[in-house]
Amino acid sequence: MKLPMLATRKVVTGVVALGVLTLGMGGVAGAASATPKAGRHFNCANATKALTRIQKTEADIAAGLPKLHAAEAKAAKAGNTKRADRLYKRIARFESTKFKARLAKRAANIEAKCQVAAPSTTSGLPAGSVAQA
Repeated sequence: MKLPMLATRKVVTGVVALGVLTLGMGGVAGAASATPKAGRHFNCANATKALTRIQKTEADIAAGLPKLHAAEAKAAKAGNTKRADRLYKRIARFESTKFKARLAKRAANIEAKCQVAAPSTTSGLPAGSVAQA
């Protein structure tokens, strides 16, 4: 009769030990994640590259919106409502003030952190584009 009690006691002790170890590790992981993260490090050596990319993105959006509007109208005219709805959502996202503000905020943060002005486009072309002769 003592044999089953010992086996049960060993199993219960093992389960309790396993639970303590599991919760103990989770507690350590929880404590580690509770500390504030530094976030992704931004290297100021890449500031002009990042600002140029932001300007290029803004220029690409401005150039692509008329094409998206035309594609949306074409899809709606053809009766392809799914495509027209997807294009409408994309247009709405690109035209939203929230999206534009996010790009402007990132550019402003880079300029403030790295004391670098946004690169200017001297040829009248968007940054990163090549003049064709």
